[in-house]
Amino acid sequence: MNYCYSTSMPVTSNDMKIMPADRMNRFLPKNSHIDYMVVRDNTRLRFGFFPSVGQTKAIVYLVNGHREFLEKNAEFITNFQNRGLSVYSMDLRGQGLSDRNLDDRMKSHNPDFDKFITDIDEFITLKIKQDTLGLPFYMVGHSLGAHIALHYLHDHPNVVDKAVLLSPFTDLNNKATCSNSVIKLFFKFMNKAGFASSFAPGQAKRRNMINHENAFNKLTHDIVRYNLSQKALASNPKLFVGGVTYGWVNGAIDSLIKFQQKGYMERITTPILCLLSEQEKVVNNATTKKLMKRVPNASVEYIAGARHEIYRETDEIQFALSKKIDNFFNL
Repeated sequence: MNYCYSTSMPVTSNDMKIMPADRMNRFLPKNSHIDYMVVRDNTRLRFGFFPSVGQTKAIVYLVNGHREFLEKNAEFITNFQNRGLSVYSMDLRGQGLSDRNLDDRMKSHNPDFDKFITDIDEFITLKIKQDTLGLPFYMVGHSLGAHIALHYLHDHPNVVDKAVLLSPFTDLNNKATCSNSVIKLFFKFMNKAGFASSFAPGQAKRRNMINHENAFNKLTHDIVRYNLSQKALASNPKLFVGGVTYGWVNGAIDSLIKFQQKGYMERITTPILCLLSEQEKVVNNATTKKLMKRVPNASVEYIAGARHEIYRETDEIQFALSKKIDNFFNL
């Protein structure tokens, strides 16, 4: 069943339910309310509400990274719940069990990154604002999710009280092999030449094309946690999306350019804690640090020994992560 939310039909957390396909989903947090909403352009998005254990201290909106889904973030969400935080999160358009943008579900294709922002704004406006009840409202984003969070904070000031950004995606490469200007020109040309919906070079077209040894060595030190998300994908292959298209990269380029515009970062006034992985091999920490220096209320810290997916790291690293977030949120 589809649920289309509008301002004339407000929805509370009590209206949300565990959908039939999710009732026996052992990869979701135990206390989960999963539902779907249809946004303005008729895209169907899957989202979840995960109430806190005990008295709620604050509300958190968790913005997923690229190719992530609710199940992959289950432990991270559960940790928030156990510390008194109620969590909302969504499978971004084009991934997870939300609608894909092409008939070929394997292609990660989002040529207009602004739609990520409008989706979140619509969800927060129609759902979360009425449930905060005067509680602090925080945003947490990882990688692409942190990228999206930055744009949301710029476009919608005074909505989020504080934000935590984990390993933000702020540049095309972590180590560019050629100048970014050359890369941008190439992808602009390929889009104009009609290849927007084609896989970009080197992208995995199927699950069996993923080099798991390489992925593991970039993402986390914890093989058990890495394998758990692979088991979730095996349990429900529809969660999987493959590599990006030329259109996705072109959309990313347009979105990244905004960060470099004069005055853009300076207009983000929300207090931000930016946490970088010490052993980063996916995103560009140097670019992130330069951008964060331009944000009036931002601080940058490193998580020692961490790889890109800090929230799926070893117990020791996750403890350090939780401590920094708790201190920032005054828990």
